[in-house]
Formats: sequence, C-alpha cells, structure tokens
Amino acid sequence: MLDNDLLKDDGVDFNFWPSFTDLMLTITIIMAALLVVKFGVNASQLKQKQESKAAIINEIKNQLKAKFKENYRESEESDSTLIISNGTEKIVKITSETDYQQISFYEKILFDKSHYSIKESGRDVLKVVGDAIKHKSDKIKLVQIEGHTDSNEIKLDNYPKNMGNIVLGSRRAVDVYQFFKDQSGIDPAVLPMSATSFGEYAPPSRKLDGEYGREALVKANSTEELKASNRRIELKLFFSAK
Repeated sequence: MLDNDLLKDDGVDFNFWPSFTDLMLTITIIMAALLVVKFGVNASQLKQKQESKAAIINEIKNQLKAKFKENYRESEESDSTLIISNGTEKIVKITSETDYQQISFYEKILFDKSHYSIKESGRDVLKVVGDAIKHKSDKIKLVQIEGHTDSNEIKLDNYPKNMGNIVLGSRRAVDVYQFFKDQSGIDPAVLPMSATSFGEYAPPSRKLDGEYGREALVKANSTEELKASNRRIELKLFFSAK
C-alpha cells in the first residue's frame, strides 16, 4: 500500500528544462567567451604581423645606412610611411598598411627612363630589400611586384604605341622578379611572387576602392613632378600570422 505522504502535493515543481532567462544567459556567456577568444587571437596575429613588418624595415634601414653612410637620410611622410634617400635623391618608400606592407622604388634608382634593365645602383638597393624579404620569408605568404609608369606614350618594338607603358611596367616588374629569384634566392615554389603592370593607370594618388576616370588620370600626370612619382616599382608584402 502506498504511503499517503508520498501522494501529497508539496507545491514544488521539478522542471528539467531551463527557463528562457537561464537559456539566454547561458548563450550570452558562451558568445562573450567566443568573442574574447576571437579578439584575443586577432590581436595576437596583428601583433605578429606588425613585428614582421618592423623587422623588415629595420633590416632595410640598417643595410642602407651602412651603404650610404653619411649620405643616408630618412624622413617620415606620415606615421605609417618612411622615405629613405641617399642624400641627393629618394631611394625607397616603405608604407605599413593594415593588410600588407608596401615598398616603393623610385624610377631613377632602378632604371633609366623608358628602359627596363636594372641599373647597378638599383641592383644594390634591390639586393638589400630582397635579402630582407628572404630572411623573413617564413612570415610572408605572398609578394606582389607591380610596375607603374607615367602617361607619356612610348613605343616599344613589336608593340602598338598605346601598349608601350603597360609593356614597360611589365618588363620592369619581371626584371625585379628575376633579380629576387636569382640574387636573393627567393624561391617562388616556397614564397609565391607575382609580376604585373598597371602602366599609367594607378598613380599613387589613386585609391583603388574609389571612383576614378580619365580626367583624374590627366590631373595625376599634369606636372613633371607628378609624372616622376608615378614611375615606380611597388612591392606588396602580405604576411601570415604564424
């Protein structure tokens, strides 16, 4: 016979399912924990990339200081941009962006105007930069080499006149690619490199995520000084978070 006390309702409800409030609190705690982990990882990755960029800058600076000695000069165009010169002309500009590091070589140091064979003075500077990239190749996942020109049309053998700038930029980029491969020992099988040309269509003043047109391009080449700044080789280094 059952005990009557066991059959009495003591007023206590046993509910094995959590309340809506408890469920939402649990989800909030889990989401907060995930965000802490995510942002902690992102901050760590960002720090590693910044350290890799700083190491490349320091090696380039130290090597060029040793080369140019008392003629070495550096100036900051902004908090993220450093310009190095040899006392008489600008050599290289290094800009650290969030997603990559950009190294720009001024035309005069690498090439004679309208030519694509690297000059001896350019080879010395390229060797410094190429070696710095090689020494940090385990921290870099991709190197892009871009050739840029001004808007003055040039004629190259076997190419239409309106293709001259694209071809010139391409040949210059390929020469730099070959130099890094042969002289600094950067193996594209290990560290992918690309060589491409924008010709006159991507002056430094152009923001690739904004509107642009023929009028803006003409303005970007309206003085000899602007044209000189357009003639350049740019490297973009994309870093891994290892």
